[in-house]
Amino acid sequence: MDAMQVSYLKGNQNSAQGFNPGLGDSRRPALKGLRFYVSLFLFISLTFHAQAHDPGLSSAQVTVGNQEIDVLLGFAHRDAEYILAAGTSSVGTGTSNGFAAMQSELESVATNEFSLYWEQQLAIPSQTTARRKDAQNIEISLRFQRPNSGQIRLVSTLFERLPLGHREFLSVQTTSGAILGEAMLSAQENSLQIDLPVATESTADSNKSHSFFAFLNLGVEHIWFGVDHLLFVFGLLLLVKSRWMLLKTVTAFTVAHSITLALATLGYTHLPGPPLNAAIALSILILGVEIVRSRSGQTSVTTLHPWIVAFAFGLLHGFGFASGLSALGLPAGDIPLALVMFNVGVEIGQVSFVLLILLLERSFRQLEIRWPRWVQALPGYTVGSLGVFWTIQRAAMLLGIIS
Repeated sequence: MDAMQVSYLKGNQNSAQGFNPGLGDSRRPALKGLRFYVSLFLFISLTFHAQAHDPGLSSAQVTVGNQEIDVLLGFAHRDAEYILAAGTSSVGTGTSNGFAAMQSELESVATNEFSLYWEQQLAIPSQTTARRKDAQNIEISLRFQRPNSGQIRLVSTLFERLPLGHREFLSVQTTSGAILGEAMLSAQENSLQIDLPVATESTADSNKSHSFFAFLNLGVEHIWFGVDHLLFVFGLLLLVKSRWMLLKTVTAFTVAHSITLALATLGYTHLPGPPLNAAIALSILILGVEIVRSRSGQTSVTTLHPWIVAFAFGLLHGFGFASGLSALGLPAGDIPLALVMFNVGVEIGQVSFVLLILLLERSFRQLEIRWPRWVQALPGYTVGSLGVFWTIQRAAMLLGIIS
């Protein structure tokens, strides 16, 4: 009987050892322990963001003159289609004929959904005009008669027609450029109240610096809502073998996307949205393949020097970041500081994500929790599978198969 008990105990010990392929081994690379917990984190977040589309950003520039108040709304073409609930229509806003068919409806929606109140009285615009600004954007202008003084309240109910999480940067200024108020509107906070000066032309230019913290916050939101960007960063972390390589990889990605973010926002270069989104998805797919190859012991430039891949694809992702800022149509004088604050926000969001992953990895190493082999393989296949899905989806959108 004693011999049978000893044999039983030894069998249990062997089973326990077989359950862990070495995740808690201190000789493993420092990032090895992140695999299971982070895969759960990804699955939870991706459940809500399976389409990996940024919820969108639009702009509303309000100019207060002596006699009139002019409002200029700026939207991407795709947001205009959402507004009209025409996402499945065969006639799109991207062509002249398609836009002509939707122009009057856009003007009607803007008149009803963007409101200006004088005290408690609703103002009716005397003029509303929609036009194509360029191949990517649409502008809608509204003109109101201006009261001599008092308060005005600007309310946008367009969020009810737009994807969840959409934001609108609202700026109110005088014809001389004095800032009267700025806000980043959302479905939760969709209005801004302004005290009108008696003489707008003599109003001193207020300190603009406070408003640029909205761009800092926008940059953080852009990276955290951009699940495809986060997934690419996560994939890079799976390939990193040391802390020094981690620093090089993150730095390379930062430098690269900062270059193209600046170039695109300042108008020196541009990539259309559909091809760009397809290329970003393809970068994630390639990264997923490299992660699986690395686990099987194969080596490549990607596995040996992940910072090179981070820099190359970082240039591509920078154009994606720029789409969140260039759509605002900021005055030329405001672009440099807004660009800096937005980029800082992107870096804060990216670094906080990396730190979160490292803290989770450290927690599991401290707890010495052991996971089966299939769990360790799960993150790499998750990255690759989502890369395949998004590549096919966005290629179909690019070819016009789906909208």
